[in-house]
Amino acid sequence: MRLQVLLFGLLLLCFSCSDSSSSQKSEDNNANAFLFFDDFENSLSKWDVSYPHKAQIIEKDGNKMLRLEPGAGDVYTLIKDSENWSTYTIEGDVLFPENEHNYMGFIYNYTQRESRVDYGCIYIKGNGSYVRVNPHRDALVSRTLYEEYKAPLEGKSAITIGKWQHFKAEVIGNECHFYVGDMEIPKVTFKYLELSQGKVGFEPRIFGSEVWLDNISAKNIQSFSYQGETKPKTYNYPHDRTLNEWKAIGPFRNQQEEIVTQGYNQQKIYKDGISTYQWQDFKSDDRGCAVSGKLFEFASDRIFAYYATNINSESNKEAKLIFSSTNEITVYLNGKEVGKTRPLYETWYDFLDNPKRERDEFKINLKEGNNELLLFVKSVQEKYNGDGFYSAIISN
Repeated sequence: MRLQVLLFGLLLLCFSCSDSSSSQKSEDNNANAFLFFDDFENSLSKWDVSYPHKAQIIEKDGNKMLRLEPGAGDVYTLIKDSENWSTYTIEGDVLFPENEHNYMGFIYNYTQRESRVDYGCIYIKGNGSYVRVNPHRDALVSRTLYEEYKAPLEGKSAITIGKWQHFKAEVIGNECHFYVGDMEIPKVTFKYLELSQGKVGFEPRIFGSEVWLDNISAKNIQSFSYQGETKPKTYNYPHDRTLNEWKAIGPFRNQQEEIVTQGYNQQKIYKDGISTYQWQDFKSDDRGCAVSGKLFEFASDRIFAYYATNINSESNKEAKLIFSSTNEITVYLNGKEVGKTRPLYETWYDFLDNPKRERDEFKINLKEGNNELLLFVKSVQEKYNGDGFYSAIISN
């Protein structure tokens, strides 16, 4: 009887180990399961194409590939049914046939809400041989908010006009690691996108020459393969010294003088045309940049917004209010106009410490207790270089 019980126990243990092993193999397979592959030997049926005449399959030397031609407007190809991808790697081959202005933009977390389109973009510049971060917020590019996220492509990562180069992107939530040539160390590790899920695809430059793509594949991943320091390099962002906690309202098509007159009022509801607005929380990103492009609607000309924050002072004192902004900002302190910022072409995280950076300074007088800082912010709009600002108060 004891022998029978022992044999039965061993049999159960074997089945348990077998089930556990099968379950682990299944989990491993799912973690690395292929999501997508296209070598463009057939058709573009796996893609959503915005302008079919700008995205076509061509053949050269017996090989078929995708050709993306530049054009005014958003020319993109998005992988069908990729909107739920959130932990994946995608790779492929890219070639720039002409030595003119060109790029291949990798699109991730593409999201459309009503008429608004937002997405992450990291692009390879062909004729310049570099990689750059360039999120699009309602069709407005934002590359000049992220000047530190530009990396040269050199050595085996370099772009040679007329030759294929391999690239790879790993995306987990809102973070993207982007590789060119060297598949061990990424050129860019970027985590400052507010979107964590959405469609995946590619785009060419608006003006310039075409780009070719081939052998696009994607699969699930569980973690980033690279665990080192931030690329291009680690920066000491001034987040602990910048103004980060804002209330914001907008975007409006028209200026709201009532807001300037009355200041911040959480309970007040404002109207602009058929739309109604109320103040909402708005935080700077972890670098200290208030990315106003997240609020503005570039495509629909909603180009005005207001920001407010409270500054507590222990005494009556003089201070400096400092800005690095692509936006034109009219500044009010305790209901009085302080001045206007210049809309700079680019913002820099080190605006407080680097004397080479352009910035705007205003002398202000803080009263003891609470002080209301109100900003009237105008979108860059036609300048097409991204909406955002850094700000800080430095005591004298």
